[in-house]
Amino acid sequence: MAPSNAPPRVAVGYALIVCVSLISACASSDKGWEAYQQGDFATALEIWAPLAKDGDASAQYNLGILYDQGKGVARDPRRAVELWTMASEQGFAPAQHNLATSLIGGDGIEQDFDQAIKWFTAAADQGLPRSRYTLGKMYSYGLGVAKDDKLAFKWIGKAAEAGNVRAQYNLGEIYRDGIGTEVDLVQSVKWYRMAAESGYDKAQAGLGQRYALGQGVGKNFVQALFWTTLAANQGLERAIKKRKDLMSHMSPAEIAAAHKLAADWQPANN
Repeated sequence: MAPSNAPPRVAVGYALIVCVSLISACASSDKGWEAYQQGDFATALEIWAPLAKDGDASAQYNLGILYDQGKGVARDPRRAVELWTMASEQGFAPAQHNLATSLIGGDGIEQDFDQAIKWFTAAADQGLPRSRYTLGKMYSYGLGVAKDDKLAFKWIGKAAEAGNVRAQYNLGEIYRDGIGTEVDLVQSVKWYRMAAESGYDKAQAGLGQRYALGQGVGKNFVQALFWTTLAANQGLERAIKKRKDLMSHMSPAEIAAAHKLAADWQPANN
């Protein structure tokens, strides 16, 4: 899967956030990708349209993104859904994911949670991390399905293991609270840390809180302030408040040590 600067798609309801990436599957499609990256959307459209007409699933998916975003063509969510449906019926997981997202939001198609679950499950069964995460969140909230904490734990866990940062953070929350599984504070810290090291602000705040309380890890106010500061620097309101509280209980030397760690920190690649 090629990387993408494409903007995120946001599913309606409970802020289920999912993303699209363009797919490069053949030489011609590569040229379309290059054109897209250069902002030459008309050329990307010209390359992908005949491939999509001939039944190429990746081209149908990519062309759907152009219509969905209105790049190189007037925005037409209905046409995007048509293209993603064709690719989905061929078993193309990224298209299945986007089709499910459209079905949740009623964007270009009538809202249908049952069908959304069908396509998210199809993509999740193929291993698409973002579909596994979103499916887990839907089971967590009972959105379109009966609420099932164990299935939420299963799917969010699979997404976390595949490197989905939001899933890693959510898995940390699940282990902390024992929802769908037993409470395990050590596992909670493990998953918070994975997401925190990638720069996810909520996970950084959560990890800082674990250090402050000594839950699942030894109590360490320098580490607590370090991780909380990283989250606060990203504008997370609760981290900003917690940072002030931590500093009121720390020595100047401890505060300086935490700030030095924060100044030197670089996110891990994930």
